[in-house]
Amino acid sequence: MTTLWEDNYRKRTVYPQLEEKILIDVAIIGGGFTGISTSYHLQQKGIQTAVLEQYQIGSGASGRNGGMLNTGYKLSPGELIKKFGLEEAIKLDKYALDSNEEVRKISEKHGIDCELVQSGHIGLSQQLGKAKAFEKSHKLVEKHFNRKTEVLTGAALRNEIKSDYFKAAFYDPLSYQFNPLKYVSGLADVAAEMGAHIFEHSKAIKINKMKDKFIVTTDKGEIHAKDLVFATDGYSNRITKELHKGIFPLASFIIGTEPLNEDLLDELMPNNRNFYDTINLTNYFRRTPDNRIIYGGSGIGYPAKLKYKQELMTLLTNTFPSLENTKIDYFWGGIIGATVDKFPVIGRTKTGAYYSVGYTGHGASQSTLHGKMVAQAIANEERINPIFENIKLKTVPLYQQKELLVSAANLYFRMMDKINN
Repeated sequence: MTTLWEDNYRKRTVYPQLEEKILIDVAIIGGGFTGISTSYHLQQKGIQTAVLEQYQIGSGASGRNGGMLNTGYKLSPGELIKKFGLEEAIKLDKYALDSNEEVRKISEKHGIDCELVQSGHIGLSQQLGKAKAFEKSHKLVEKHFNRKTEVLTGAALRNEIKSDYFKAAFYDPLSYQFNPLKYVSGLADVAAEMGAHIFEHSKAIKINKMKDKFIVTTDKGEIHAKDLVFATDGYSNRITKELHKGIFPLASFIIGTEPLNEDLLDELMPNNRNFYDTINLTNYFRRTPDNRIIYGGSGIGYPAKLKYKQELMTLLTNTFPSLENTKIDYFWGGIIGATVDKFPVIGRTKTGAYYSVGYTGHGASQSTLHGKMVAQAIANEERINPIFENIKLKTVPLYQQKELLVSAANLYFRMMDKINN
């Protein structure tokens, strides 16, 4: 499934396959946002890294997502305060904002042309009654997080989106959008220029800990490293016991329309926001720089099935009936990682390997700064925010049957979303 981002980016660097034995300070498994950011920040400290990517840089969720750098977390402001307390929730909100700014600063510093723009995001609901919950979040953010948001209904909502499908919304002006593949590929190029060894088509087949070093074996090569980082998130599978037990792999799929008339897009979405539906199984959409609309949502399994494409086409036309006869040029999918607590975790395995996982749909924004914190941990420096290392990666209930569990949960939430909307 070729993505829109791939078709719009023909200058990707092709990195070699590992075909030798390498001695290095830190081996990193996974060439997405987290892995490449960790490599970049370690190289800045003079710590030499090698990145192993099973396919190509950005081939996982990092290069296949909707390109939305939304503020916040899967947890609402009220849930953050309830779970962590007010003082920590304030720090977490700032961290979410800083995560987006880190992407902006790095892109500007190194001239990574990833189509980054500050767009703001709008969380939508088909229920007018949801405005009360939005108002609660708005007041909490304004009072405790000291920043502006808005609750939109009626004419104010129609000024943002020409659709009768949604009745209430929550607007946060500080989110961004970008081309995720251009960003992760550009950052990989910067890390490589700083001395990082990057290898593609180099799957980690076997991992051993021998005294004070890790040995990572691929099909044709081997890496010996003092430290090891798992940056695999939803693609962790059985790579190590802790991640296999603690990560839900959730499938997400996206359709991309044919190029649309710019005047029509200005009418439908005049302010170029990131939009998402605030139901259990989030749907999300935005316009792109080449005048398309991308529309994404959850599927039950992976790889994609044609029925998921049809579901997204139905959601698109429910939102914008005037697009009923619009041609769909793209359909692709990927896997994101989620934790039991719906909150990202930085930790270490029993063998001492580092990991950063469980972004639960917010990896595009937060993984760059998480990579920086993993680098700080390896260098034994003070962390930007230690809360992520203080959260335990909980075991998924019945994790040995978690694929069936995810499917059952997905079906349940689909049913609840239909009942409640």
